[in-house]
Amino acid sequence: MWSTSVAAPAIEAGGIATPARIYDLRSTFASEALAAGLGIHTLARIMGTSVRMIERHYGTLLDGAMESIAGRLDALDVERDRATDRATDDA
Repeated sequence: MWSTSVAAPAIEAGGIATPARIYDLRSTFASEALAAGLGIHTLARIMGTSVRMIERHYGTLLDGAMESIAGRLDALDVERDRATDRATDDA
């Protein structure tokens, strides 16, 4: 069975000051998901928590997510314009 006392020499030899916890992975997931533009409501649902908690803990990351979302919406507008142009050319 794994335990911190058994793993301590390897952790120390690896230069790891504080071993990661499962909860750290949750935080990393939330941060990466927001950076990738995942919606806050979807993230809250996936994580089994409230939008309020996401805003409270990761609110600073939401600004970057909004930029990503804006970029995706701009790309969608460009694609729609191309489709409209193609439809007009075909008519």
